[in-house]
Amino acid sequence: MTIRFAAALNGTVPAVCGVICKDAPLGAANDNAVLSPRILRTLACEDTSGEDARLAEALMHFARHGLSAARRAAEEAKVAGASRQPRERARWLDICGRFDPRLAAATGARLVI
Repeated sequence: MTIRFAAALNGTVPAVCGVICKDAPLGAANDNAVLSPRILRTLACEDTSGEDARLAEALMHFARHGLSAARRAAEEAKVAGASRQPRERARWLDICGRFDPRLAAATGARLVI
């Protein structure tokens, strides 16, 4: 689905022109795979519980898979469960649970190790 933005006109000048900060950079950020490990390390360095690192990992997973991120994480949890890898299974269920808690609970209930 294509979304188009058209700013409201304020006379002859778009209204959005008056609110744009001239000092702010308007370029997009690049989040390709080369930067990903550095971003994860940066986000995790301040956190002692690892919550920020887990959140960053979930966001990177969402960036790769979009709206199918929860389903893909559930599939990875099933693969880890079949391979008898409880830590990987828990990691993927955590990622899945951040997007769809009910899917994570249902997948976890079926994957008893």
